[in-house]
This record gives sequence, structure tokens and C-alpha cells, in this order.
Amino acid sequence: MLAGALQVALFFAAAASSLLPAEAAEDGVLLRGEKMTSEGFQFFFGAAAGQTYPVASSTDLLHWTALTNLSGPGGLLSVVDPDAPDFPQRFFRIGAIPTPITNMVYLPPGTFTMGSPAAETGHETNEAPRTVVTLSRGFWIAKYEVTQAEYTSLMGSNIALFAYDLRLPVDFATWFHATNYCQRLTETERAAGRLPAGYSYRLPTEAEWEYACRAGRTSPFGVGDGTSLSSTQANFDGGFPYGGAAAGPYLSTTAFGGTYPPNDWGLYDMHGNLWEWCQDWYGPYPAGAVTDPKGPATGTTRVLRGGGYTSIGRGCRAAKRDHRSPTYAHTIQGFRVVLAQDGI
Repeated sequence: MLAGALQVALFFAAAASSLLPAEAAEDGVLLRGEKMTSEGFQFFFGAAAGQTYPVASSTDLLHWTALTNLSGPGGLLSVVDPDAPDFPQRFFRIGAIPTPITNMVYLPPGTFTMGSPAAETGHETNEAPRTVVTLSRGFWIAKYEVTQAEYTSLMGSNIALFAYDLRLPVDFATWFHATNYCQRLTETERAAGRLPAGYSYRLPTEAEWEYACRAGRTSPFGVGDGTSLSSTQANFDGGFPYGGAAAGPYLSTTAFGGTYPPNDWGLYDMHGNLWEWCQDWYGPYPAGAVTDPKGPATGTTRVLRGGGYTSIGRGCRAAKRDHRSPTYAHTIQGFRVVLAQDGI
């Protein structure tokens, strides 16, 4: 949405980080328009009678500055931000949104193709049929896998077997360990006043995970040239690289988050290090085009993604899927968290 030379997005907590164009409605808020005036950037929205609307601005969707609190008898309300022309990009929110924990990256809504083509080296049948997925609302995802220090601080004990350094990612995690951690994190952040009602920390859906891993690419990997992978780029068995990459070291253990280059969206270890639990029950892809898929309603195993330190190169592809009982624990399993609106 352009207003003069200024790129402006209207951002609503009720829309769970959606960037809504003018005339879009979500949860009772209707944008009526926007314009640049001599006083600054102005936008209008429809409001309910007697409702108070806190309005804030941001340049990065992480740090927010309160602008005003608006209320009225119902109908049209307007906001003027005199400082907006000083910034190349400006986001606005109406309502309260979370203050994410450190090292979270906001990913906007988007569409991508999930799965792999049959011609991709290492392709497996459960990576088809390729499915066009639209994620209608943005979300935050952790830059790194959850560390032993983070897990121990919140849960009171360390479940990891590679427990010689708390900076390492927490391993030996079952799906229940991961989801219990997310629940405790939600409770803690809500009690601290940093997480308003309607938002929760949880595991990523399988679709969210692959969207984040690909980081806008269609190639097998979200790092390097996208078509090859060596163990200088990710933690896996370097004796079995992918796509013509040179053989490399095999650590036979986990590595600190940040050891290897991130993908284009700033996320680390989406390939290798630890298999990461997803929220979904495991099942076949639906094919065609879907919006905000959550996987099957029931099942016996939960999805794992990304490959681990024992994997070979083709086992770390963005499309590679695995699944295990939610009670299964192994040193190759860990997780990262997502922050999103409830119901997604």
C-alpha cells in the first residue's frame, strides 16, 4: 500500500499479524482508506460504539510506540501519524499484540508450494502430491531451536542427553516435551503481561515449518545456492553431501545455534542439527490449493522436519518428512516455537 513515496501497512492484532489492504475487514475492524496530508499519514477505520482502540506504530513489527487511544459513538475514526513521512516503511496496529520473546522473526502471510517434484534427487512419495498452500496470517518463529538453558529455566530440569553445555539445543525431546514447553511459555508470558488473550506459543504447523524453511525459495534448500548442501552449511553427516557439494566433517553431535549460516529469512538450523517437531498429526497431503492447513484431525504419529546431525544430505531437504510416536525420544529430536493467534 503506497502513500506518496511512503510504504505503509495497516497491521491489526485481531488479524494475528495480517497486513490488511484498505477495505479489508477482520474481526469487526473495517479499513476505510488512507492518505498523506500536510499533517502526516492519515488512515480511517470503522469502529464500534463505546469500544476503545489503542493504536501504535512500528518500523519492524517487533518494537512498538503508542500513538493514541481512540473511542467514539461508532462509525468512522481516523488516526494521523505526523512522523510517518520520516520512515521508508511504517506499520500500524489497532489493539494489543504480543511482545515476542527474544530471537523471534516475523514472517508475513504468503503462498508457496509444499512438497517436492518427482525429479528432485531424494524425492519420496510422501512429499507428493505437491500442494499450493496459502498462509493467510503472519506469525513469529524462533530464529533458533530451543536451547537447554531455555528449556531448563522454564521447565525446571534438563531432558537433553548432550547435556555438557546448556547453550546447545535441547535434544531427546518428545512431542509432549515440546508442547508442554510451549504451554508453559504461553502461561509465563501471559502472566508477565507480554502476551494478550488470543495469542499462544506453540509448535509450527507442518505447512508453517516448510514455508519458513524455504524462505521464499522453490529449491531443495533454503541456504547456499539452494541446489546443493555440504556439512559446512548445516550439521549433518558430511560424508553424504547433496547436489555435487564437497564432502565435509561429521560432528556426530549437535551444534550451537548460529554455527551455520541462516536462510534468507534469518532462521538457523532449518536443515540438519535436530529433527524438529511440528504440531500436525502425520498424513498425506491434500493436493490442489489449501489455506492454513493443520494436518489430519487424528493420527498415531506426529510430524518431524528438517533432518538431524545423523542425517545424510538428502534427508535435510526442505520437503523431507518424517514422523514418530509423540512419546518417542531421541538425541536427534528437538523443536522451535512459533507465536501466533489462536485458532490458526
